[in-house]
Amino acid sequence: MTLVRAVVGKSIKNVAGNNMNISLPLVLSTGLLDSLNPCAISLLLIYITLMFTLGKSRKAIIGFGVFYISAVYTTYFLLGIGLLKAFQIFGVPNLILKGGAILALIFGILNIKEYFWPNLPIHIKMPLSVRQKANDIAYNATIPSAILLGVLIGITEFPCSGAVYITILSYLQAQETFTAGIFYLAIYNFMFVLPLIIIYLAATNKVVVEKIINKQEQLGRKMHLVLASLMIILGASLLIWFV
Repeated sequence: MTLVRAVVGKSIKNVAGNNMNISLPLVLSTGLLDSLNPCAISLLLIYITLMFTLGKSRKAIIGFGVFYISAVYTTYFLLGIGLLKAFQIFGVPNLILKGGAILALIFGILNIKEYFWPNLPIHIKMPLSVRQKANDIAYNATIPSAILLGVLIGITEFPCSGAVYITILSYLQAQETFTAGIFYLAIYNFMFVLPLIIIYLAATNKVVVEKIINKQEQLGRKMHLVLASLMIILGASLLIWFV
């Protein structure tokens, strides 16, 4: 079995040409996958609705969104660099990669639980106390509050999206240099915030906001199944081909 995995893994690398050809599609796809978590999208819609409730202009709403999303990106990016460096210092790439793959599988199973049995213990969502604190900050509707809110969400969003992030970090630590890892993290985090940017620009129209919220309510729980499938595929693939 080990020989088969080695041969097939080598064939994959030969077809791809080098690690970059493997890493870039993986980073792009997992960054987009991470962005689809219900926490990020639902919170963004809440803040846009709040801006309309407070009577803010379209320009003010866009300004709030630019600083909020930039703060989320920067916070998530810096957290990633810190974890990547910590993994590198730890010095056991295969063990870390295996742990990241197993974590993806576990969170895949937890997403299945969230869909079929949402009332069971262990939830993959942001704590209620953090959401309440974030709402209090958002009510100020200023640029500093947008930055503070983005930092808070970037740090506390890990219960929703941390599994995918740690999994890709463990892969980068095992397969890439630290410098290349930072480059890929920049791309990953752009993909992470890209849907938020698109939604924010589209949702500065109140009618569009209402339509997006209705659609999100319809599809919100189903996203748990989508995420579960993709995370299980990601975890299993890493265990088979790279560990």
